[in-house]
Amino acid sequence: HAYTLVCSFDEMQVTVNFLTQIDKLVQLLESPIFAHVRLQLLEPTQNPYLVKTLFGILMLLPQSSAYDLLKNRLKSVSTL
Repeated sequence: HAYTLVCSFDEMQVTVNFLTQIDKLVQLLESPIFAHVRLQLLEPTQNPYLVKTLFGILMLLPQSSAYDLLKNRLKSVSTL
């Protein structure tokens, strides 16, 4: 699971390259090709690991445009 992978990030050294890759991942998640993933966020109780994974990624990101994008996306989920 992606959630297990995100949880293992605490054992890794966070480098600029790593953060750049996470930033690119967030940008990719916002692309049209991943609309189906974003639509799964409409049912957080049926997709708890997706929500937890995205919140885990959010906790890793420094304040940036990717952070703001993901934070706003997850804010929408928390109001459901």
